[in-house]
Amino acid sequence: MKLLITALILVLALPLYAQKPIVKFYLNDGNQPKEYNIEDISQIDFIKSNPNTSMLVYQNDTIRSYAFANLISIEFPDLNKLKINLSYTSKILYIATIDSIIFIEHSFSDVRIGTQVWMCKNLDVDHYRNGDSILEVRNTSNWFGLTTGAWCYYNNDPANGAIYGKIYNWYAVNDPRGLAPKGWHVASDDEWTTMTNYIGGDSVACGKLKSIGTIEGGDGLWYIPNEGATDEYGFSGLPGGGRTPDGPFYNMGYAGYWWGSTMSYTTGVWCRYLFYDVTVIYRRDDSKSSGFSVRCVKD
Repeated sequence: MKLLITALILVLALPLYAQKPIVKFYLNDGNQPKEYNIEDISQIDFIKSNPNTSMLVYQNDTIRSYAFANLISIEFPDLNKLKINLSYTSKILYIATIDSIIFIEHSFSDVRIGTQVWMCKNLDVDHYRNGDSILEVRNTSNWFGLTTGAWCYYNNDPANGAIYGKIYNWYAVNDPRGLAPKGWHVASDDEWTTMTNYIGGDSVACGKLKSIGTIEGGDGLWYIPNEGATDEYGFSGLPGGGRTPDGPFYNMGYAGYWWGSTMSYTTGVWCRYLFYDVTVIYRRDDSKSSGFSVRCVKD
């Protein structure tokens, strides 16, 4: 995933009786910051025209992420409130409690590999396609034994979610309400196989799918050696780690794990693993209660 921070909003806590609150946008284009009256934000063109952008709201020591793909509009019912209208709900935020808002633009939303079109970032949704919420489960003991859909951030840290997306159990992947956005579906075992065969087979696929660079070198997210990494097709596979069936997180920096939508011949599910020290992609069946990332393929 290639991320670019495109704007930072600082909400100035000015007394309402003194003047209207002012918002400064810091755009990553070499220009000077521009100031807007707070009720004019919804008129800014980039808010309406960048569906590949996410908005991170820092509020009272918490971070909430809103995907622009689900954003209908942003408005201000009055000078105290920010209203975010999404395709599945509306959120009211009190301006005085907002520390800052960061817009993150995903520079690529999808990539063509052979005849398939893949998302080139991990899924990061907290609602099913019909608008129903997916349960966030942080506690280790609560994760264990779940038979309904759930998600979490690695180490329950939203900052990890901004980079790696969410971790899901398979019950979320398989829910009939639909985990993938409209026009997409969770990749099946056959679709993973089709893709890896196209790029040269399992023995080299891990290297060709991994993002480049290393943590030690300061230019990537994988630990040394990040063996064979070329990101040749723009898939940008990241080492987001996973969650074991009984709850603990593991292997961020060392491995990326992705669900398939196909059950194995046991009671498990066929998954794909990328590791830091090999070029081979592994196909293994894993427990439905594990926590892995999700990639989608266009319908």
